[in-house]
Amino acid sequence: MELSAIPGTYIEAVQQRLREDIVSGRLAPREKLRLAELKTRYEMGSSPLREALSRLVGEGLVTFEGNKGFRVRGLSREDLADIAYMRTAVETFAIRTAIERGGVEWETGIVGALHRLVALTRDTATDRASLDAWNDAHDRFHEALIAACGSPRVFEMQHRLAEHHNRYRRIFMGDNLPRQLLIDEHTDIADAALARDADRAASLLGHHMVVTSDFYARVLAGSEQAASSDAVDSELE
Repeated sequence: MELSAIPGTYIEAVQQRLREDIVSGRLAPREKLRLAELKTRYEMGSSPLREALSRLVGEGLVTFEGNKGFRVRGLSREDLADIAYMRTAVETFAIRTAIERGGVEWETGIVGALHRLVALTRDTATDRASLDAWNDAHDRFHEALIAACGSPRVFEMQHRLAEHHNRYRRIFMGDNLPRQLLIDEHTDIADAALARDADRAASLLGHHMVVTSDFYARVLAGSEQAASSDAVDSELE
């Protein structure tokens, strides 16, 4: 089938399935994305898969190298710091605007999202399904904070950046979940937003991005060190 004859919604469906598997870690960082294997995995043809992968290159979740083909984007401390930098820029701007424009529905959305996030942070287990539910609650809270900013492009950018952050959370959080820190920081941000203190809310949100990204970076560094040690031990055997 010619690519031009494939419905856009069909390609979008393929793209969404690939995106979910990358963000969740089911397709691992730096994993080679071979079309023959993907055709079997998703029961779809080469053309929509190739187009979907090309779109995900544009989103920064997939890389493409000449004759080497497609690969899931790897994880790095530099990438993590860049995500945090961009999320801080986008979300601190958006929360200031939301505080200025938001009404009772916006406030109610924050309260409800915080309640769910705190409950799951306190009680969630660390298996895949539980962490998926926690990640969803976390992302819904951040969306609630900026829900009244009124800019669809800001929402889209925030969502894409959150997906990139989500990859790190899903892979490195697990038993490392800093429960009380997460409860305290998100509660403080919500309190400042509801008090209409834009400066404090933006400052706390920016600080939260730095603290959590530094946490993931330390776990990532430990993972890299362990992998390096394993590689050395393997060579010595």
